[in-house]
Amino acid sequence: MTPRARRRAALAAAALAGCGSDGGPPRGVSSFWVQVVQVNGEAPPSVDAPLPANRGDTVDAWSFRIEARDAAGRRPPFDGMVRLSVDPGAVLDVEANDEGVAVGRNIRLRDGVAEGIARVTAVYGPIRLWVEDLGYRPASRGDRPACANGVNDDAPGDALVDFPADPGCAFPDDDTEEGGSFSAGVSKPVAYALPRIADVQGGGSATPYPSEAMRIDTAAPQQVVVTRVSSDGFYVTDLAGQDSGFNHIFVYNFSTPANLRVCDRVEYLAGTVDEFFGFTQLSFPSYEIARAQEGAECLVPEPTVLDGPTIAGASAMERLESGLVRVEGFHIGERFGPRPARDNVFAAEQSSCDLNGDGQVDFESQAERSCVNACSDDPECSEWTSYSARGNYKITDGSSMIQIQTGTVGAFDPPSHRGEVIDAVTGTLRSFSGGSLNWTIEARCPDDLVCGAPGCAPATKPSKEACVRTRSFDDDDAETD
Repeated sequence: MTPRARRRAALAAAALAGCGSDGGPPRGVSSFWVQVVQVNGEAPPSVDAPLPANRGDTVDAWSFRIEARDAAGRRPPFDGMVRLSVDPGAVLDVEANDEGVAVGRNIRLRDGVAEGIARVTAVYGPIRLWVEDLGYRPASRGDRPACANGVNDDAPGDALVDFPADPGCAFPDDDTEEGGSFSAGVSKPVAYALPRIADVQGGGSATPYPSEAMRIDTAAPQQVVVTRVSSDGFYVTDLAGQDSGFNHIFVYNFSTPANLRVCDRVEYLAGTVDEFFGFTQLSFPSYEIARAQEGAECLVPEPTVLDGPTIAGASAMERLESGLVRVEGFHIGERFGPRPARDNVFAAEQSSCDLNGDGQVDFESQAERSCVNACSDDPECSEWTSYSARGNYKITDGSSMIQIQTGTVGAFDPPSHRGEVIDAVTGTLRSFSGGSLNWTIEARCPDDLVCGAPGCAPATKPSKEACVRTRSFDDDDAETD
């Protein structure tokens, strides 16, 4: 018999042996049955009454029971460690009941069973408790673990030694270089609500869900309405969260969203939460819009009028981030022009801190950095290089100051009106973490700028009318306009 024939015969014999009636099903753990028994000492929440989305600032206690299962559904005598996790969210640690053993997010099963409490945070939506056998066996206190002893302890021919090189080492204190079965199991969903916009904003300067792809709760009683359509996305407000604030967000769409306008209502909204230099936004969005019908009431809220204490209060401004705001009676800074400043002295035509004329401010240069800081501290100074790059300039009432951006008002030339009073400017509030003047009001359209200069609106319009435009496909004579 040739070597190939002998190998074929051996494989055939092995296959027949595996299929024999006396062999039975494969032995050993194949999966895990997982049950969340209680949440915070009570029965798990129902779909009809979910717990609020967890922002990561509180910890919930999930009592659980885990049972190992073999391929036939029986409970084998499995005594290994398993790792617990949730997604989205995090398991902070695990506490074992009775005489059990728990290490970090891992718990040991005895005779195929374990019970304990998992402390979880930042969970939202229907969420399950995951269990997996990684082959982790923590070393006893004082012993040198196999995954940190510099020796190849597992199968011959394996040239990989210790954590993290050897894939059989789950952690540095793992006392075996052998991998686990990677059998897994999940619980039934535990009902949490989807995050609202205020949850995504987090009640502070940064989102509790950085870089997470999520769906935002837009179901009743939430009424999420479009307040601005911009060149790179749109802004929305959750009307149900007006009392608490933090209920606005910018949706970064990379370009102007088609067939969308102010007053439309958002019925579905999902995307990846990002912090862009301190500005919370939703990127790579997916959304569905209920178009505002002609004649129907527009639900865009009236803007919040900012006063000095609000502008000076970081927390107060964070509550309004991406929302509609307004300032009244401020004037454009008097020192606002293209000529370079000299020794941090600014004048009407002299507010550029690009002292070497290379087209940008170099913050590695002590002179240019000092110039920018001096201009920022001066209520009447708008740094010219920043204005040239982004269109931002400063307005003040003599004590309070804030930046505005009026690039959407094409006929208005800010430098030519330095020192003049602007009756009112309305817009969405944007944050940028660089520098000391972090907030900018961005006008949405000419309706938002009220003053006596060319390009300005003659009077302030109510929000149900300001910047509300007819869709092109609703305009029967669009081709003749």
